[in-house]
Amino acid sequence: MESVSSVFERDPGGVPLPPPPSRDRDGLSALERKALYRVHTELPAMPASLVVQILLWPEKITDWARDESVTPALIYNMLGGFKPYHGLRERLAQRLGVTKSAVDHLIDARRQQPSTRRIPEPPAEFVADDVALAPRSQPKEPLPEPDVAPRDPLAPADDNPPPPDGSQIRFEL
Repeated sequence: MESVSSVFERDPGGVPLPPPPSRDRDGLSALERKALYRVHTELPAMPASLVVQILLWPEKITDWARDESVTPALIYNMLGGFKPYHGLRERLAQRLGVTKSAVDHLIDARRQQPSTRRIPEPPAEFVADDVALAPRSQPKEPLPEPDVAPRDPLAPADDNPPPPDGSQIRFEL
């Protein structure tokens, strides 16, 4: 069945857009280069399961789990660091062509914050004097003390004390 949204329907002029040069990705298009760069820069912040999924691609983690006769949940528990499963880590290392210590580090090491959440370093030319660091001005008159009598610690607590000024209104049920 052909898609309802064809090239002709989306293009207001009715002229078909040229097809992509190839149906295979080669990593040379602008979008693919941006994606590869993003993976390169964000790899230390990615969860182990995503890194393994990228390394296994086009195979999926669930496919590898089936080949190993284990459930995908077991794999995700291992990759999430919930259970060690050292034998399974060894088999994953063999599948990825790396050492078990590399897989251990991928799973057990603390991840970095993604670059979008990191606070950027100030530029070298930044001078703290550029920012208004003046202290807040003190009020000219001291605030009046509230007219509240000191509470007797031995007196029974009031079940329904009056709300302080500015608080929410309470309704009896």
